[in-house]
Amino acid sequence: QVELTRSYTAGAEGFDTPGHGPAISRLPSLQNLPDYEVYWDVNDAQNPRSWPTWYKGLAVTAMSVGATVVSLFSTLYTSGIPGIEEEFQVSKLIALLGVTTYLLGMATGSLFVAPVSELVGRRPVYIVSMLIFLLLVLPSALASNIGAILASRFFGGFFGSAMMSNSPASVNDIISSEHRALAFGIWSIGPANGPVYGPIIGGFVFEYLGWRWTNWIVLILGGAAFVLLSSIKETYAPVILKRRAAERRKEAGNDIWWTRYDDGQASWPLIRISLYRPLKMLFTEPIYMFWDGYVAIVYSILYLCFVAYPIAFQQERGWSPAIGG
Repeated sequence: QVELTRSYTAGAEGFDTPGHGPAISRLPSLQNLPDYEVYWDVNDAQNPRSWPTWYKGLAVTAMSVGATVVSLFSTLYTSGIPGIEEEFQVSKLIALLGVTTYLLGMATGSLFVAPVSELVGRRPVYIVSMLIFLLLVLPSALASNIGAILASRFFGGFFGSAMMSNSPASVNDIISSEHRALAFGIWSIGPANGPVYGPIIGGFVFEYLGWRWTNWIVLILGGAAFVLLSSIKETYAPVILKRRAAERRKEAGNDIWWTRYDDGQASWPLIRISLYRPLKMLFTEPIYMFWDGYVAIVYSILYLCFVAYPIAFQQERGWSPAIGG
């Protein structure tokens, strides 16, 4: 007898966890027979929660390095601003817009890039977005005018935002609740300190190699991060299971195989819902308003310091870019 009224959600460990895990779209029914549900086997090698410890560590490291490179690029630019002013004959205010456009790109991109991973998986989003991010570093490094720098940094931030918004989700995908706090602590070391490393590294790079090398350094580090990310398998359980179900349906030549994450909706309506939901929550949920405002204030002060310190210590006190950084 098939139970038609059961309601539950599933964790990726391979057991049912009421109230936790990805939302289930389909339940057992007369059409979706339980015997043909595609789910995890015991110690399933494709289950991200069953990966070996060393591979989980590699995955967390790859996510952290990728996010670090993206956050590093946000402030590495500030060290080369004097060189940009001199070469392109622009004011400091115009040169500083490179920081603003990059952060605007990151804020905008996370709204669009993050929901896509719920449909196609984390890995394709990482690979495509990181590759485009690296390609967009080139126009900034080879720029012949300030406009090229501002435009390339905006779109670089747009695509780079995938690492900042999605990599915590991947950590959650692969690490059980017992060890998740430790894993998030390890992951956050890089991206949380990336903006701080930027002026330190950038000061020496600008003083000895010039402002264009602040971009080449990011390209080199980002290339290493891209190689690491390419070695990581898909981490999002619903996408893995839906792919497995699709393979079995193809082999069987019928639609009897199913997974609880099948939604039966076209991609565009799901993308539209994913784009609309965070904006709705931002403007209707007080707790979201509070924390969004709090984080905005904290980051505005942080980045204000990054652009103000070179003025205070290099321009006013005559320190070198390396020491000032």
